[in-house]
Amino acid sequence: MHVQLINDDYKGHVNHLRHASRGVLVKDGNILLSYETLESKYLIPGGGVEEGETCAQACVREMLEETGMKVRTTEEYLEIEELFSDWRHINHYFICELVEETGNVSLTDAEKEVGLSYRWVPLDEAIKIFGDYEKFHQTNIADYGLYKREHLALKVFSER
Repeated sequence: MHVQLINDDYKGHVNHLRHASRGVLVKDGNILLSYETLESKYLIPGGGVEEGETCAQACVREMLEETGMKVRTTEEYLEIEELFSDWRHINHYFICELVEETGNVSLTDAEKEVGLSYRWVPLDEAIKIFGDYEKFHQTNIADYGLYKREHLALKVFSER
């Protein structure tokens, strides 16, 4: 499934393209989410696809780096294309199976600065957290777009 989201700040042209992969991992009714402690912000774990790797490989790498969870992808269930500012950002969402909780994370400096950690959150609560995206519409367009995107991804996942 492919969905396109156009943010209010989209300039009508694209100068930058970025592919990212995100992993949906559910265990005992809880979903694994990344959490930025500095801004109390949640997101689905993932990040940019690096040169030479597939979207699935990027998902596995990012899940391990950000959460210490070694996973395998089972299915790409959704692609969300976002248009904002002068960016085209394509997010590939994968359903993951847990292989091993390694306990080791490998965060970038930027992730360390925002206090990135992870939390297991009941799936219905995660949908509600991201469903509150409208509160950012007038104050933080980036978080508005992020929460709207993640809400859509979890709604599609939960309706499967």
